[in-house]
Parts: sequence; C-alpha cells; structure tokens
Amino acid sequence: MLVFASFIEGIKNVWANKFLVGIMFLFKFIFSLILLAPLYLMFSASFGANAKALSFLKGFDFSLLIDFVYHWRQTLSIYFLMSFLVFFLAVVAFIFLSGGFWGILRDQSKGDEGNSKIERFFGYCVKYFWGMFKIALLLILFYLIAFFLFLFFAAIFDSVAGKGDWFEVTSWRVVIKISALAFLFFLVNMIGDYLRIFYIQNFFERFFPSAKKALRFLLTNLFKTLSLYYLLSLVLAYVGMKELMEGIPKTSFYVLLVLLVQQTLSLFRAFYRLVYYSSQLAFVNIVLNKEKGSP
Repeated sequence: MLVFASFIEGIKNVWANKFLVGIMFLFKFIFSLILLAPLYLMFSASFGANAKALSFLKGFDFSLLIDFVYHWRQTLSIYFLMSFLVFFLAVVAFIFLSGGFWGILRDQSKGDEGNSKIERFFGYCVKYFWGMFKIALLLILFYLIAFFLFLFFAAIFDSVAGKGDWFEVTSWRVVIKISALAFLFFLVNMIGDYLRIFYIQNFFERFFPSAKKALRFLLTNLFKTLSLYYLLSLVLAYVGMKELMEGIPKTSFYVLLVLLVQQTLSLFRAFYRLVYYSSQLAFVNIVLNKEKGSP
C-alpha cells in the first residue's frame, strides 16, 4: 500500500541521514537543560538537606510545595520570565533548523546527494528560514480556527448528549471531546507539514501560490494523507505508552539508569519526528510522480 510504502521509505531516508537525529537531539537536550537546571538547583537547595523531604519519595506532601514556593517566591518570577524567553528562543531556533531538516530529507527522497551534508544543512536553514517563519505564523491562525471549531463542536455535542463532567476521564463524553480535539490538533500539524513540503519543493514560486498547491494536494488526497499521519501518530503513541515507568529510584545507580533510558527514548523521539517529515515527503513524491506518469 502507498501509505506503508511511504512510511518505510521515510524510515530509510532518515536512517541514511542519522546526523539529523543528532542535531535534533542536541537541540532538545540543550534547551531542556537550560530550562530545568535552575529549577533542579532550587529543589536541591530546598529539599536536599531536609529530613522531611524523605517522605516526598513515598507520598506527596503539599506543605513541601507551599514551603518551596514561599521560599523562592522572588526567584520564581525571574525563572518564569527566563522560561518564557528560552521557550521563545527555542521556537525560533527550531524554525531555523527545520529548513535544514526538510531540505536534507527532500534531497534524500529525490536522490539528490551532495558532498557535504552539514554544509547543505545549514545552507538550507538560512535559505528556508523566512518561509518557515511565515508558515509558523499561518499555523497560529489555523490553531485558533481549530480551537473555535472544537468549541463549536463541544457546544453542539453538549446540547445533544449532555454536558457531563470533565473530571470523569473515562466518561464516553470526555473521550469523544478529547478525540475531537486531538483530531483537529493533528490535522493542523499535518497541514503545516505539507505546507513546508510544497514550500521547499516550489521555493522560487511566491508563498501563497505554493500554499494553495499544498492545500489542493491535501484535499485531493485527504484520506491517504490522514491515514499516513495517523499511522505515524499511533505508532508513536504506542511506543510512548511503553515508556511509562512506575516508582521513584532510591539509589544513584537507578537514577543513572533512568537517565540513560530517558535519553535513549529522547533520541528515538528525535528520530521518529524526522520520520514524520520524511514519510510525508516520500508520499508527496510518489503521488506526484504517479500523476505525471513517471515510474
């Protein structure tokens, strides 16, 4: 089938460009370290020498959290401001790097190989940055539209099936609402991916004609594009469920072991994020080649 063929081709293309996985992993690791290191130091200073903190490992004591917030009340405001700035910087940095990810995977899917992949990668980062930034802004509008569509759906659904209680996570009403929200969220993500694909493949065209081509392609192949995207998402969700670990490690050995496992899983998620990109690129190339009558 076309969907599975694109999935397998996407994995092969990412595996042939494993340095992209390293770049994405380092990007996530560095920004996570910047965000979490100050918070970890504050927790260590608050609980590290406190005998009462031992109970924190067995059961959550809300008074510990109150004491922590009160003790660091002035520092936390600075931390939240820093977190916002780091998050904004991370978004801009990822938009910059995304041009390189898409560009290299586009070359791989078309068989256009060059001598220096690293040089081409950063060249694509600069080349595609402005277009990727405009797509990010356009997606903000799409997310808002999706959110209002969800509110509209929820209002109609409540009037027909009853409002229910959001705290009843297992309630069929809540499951349907969460599923609808997830569907719209993934749909916007998918639209963003295809906008990027058609942008880099039609770089010398104006932005909005290229966006129209992407939306026309999505509408023409809606079932296939959705099938591919949700296949990718379900595989990742299944792996994510397997990652759940119970209990808090009590020794330095298990702390190190958990850290190694988490970093390995983070590396896999970086790999699989690129598989999203590569599989959809392969799908577009296969469909367009079929329409042109190419083998």
